[in-house]
Amino acid sequence: MASKTFAEELKEGYLQVAGCLSDEERRLVWRARDPINTSGVERNRLLAQIVCSYRTRSKGRWGPVILDLLAPTLILMLQGLRPEPPAIDEEEIRQQLVAETLRAAATVPLLDSGLQTRFRLTSRTYTRMLRWLAREGRRQRSQLSLENAGELPR
Repeated sequence: MASKTFAEELKEGYLQVAGCLSDEERRLVWRARDPINTSGVERNRLLAQIVCSYRTRSKGRWGPVILDLLAPTLILMLQGLRPEPPAIDEEEIRQQLVAETLRAAATVPLLDSGLQTRFRLTSRTYTRMLRWLAREGRRQRSQLSLENAGELPR
């Protein structure tokens, strides 16, 4: 069986919590997602409101919502991040991307107006992902392979 795409995983996470949202919360998410009837400024304000709910209420409920709202940007981000086998495969990059996104949601300062919320979250996530990949690459290069370890003087 083929593995799920990152987009499918994010959507599945949202669908698992969507039933737990109240009607008002579902309307909030719908408006935050609607590019036709809701302006970009308003969608950013609504996203900031959802991030505040994530920080103060239920992370388990709002985390998948945030990931679903940011999914298009996260998918583009994932396409630009290259696995570094054998230590870092695409699945590990996906997991780290989710972790860094939720970390950004928990820590990034938000403007009172909610302006640039999407940009602030994704920018922090991308920066942390690049740093993580660089750190892991350095760590991987500093380790000796078992083949080379036998050639070292004792």
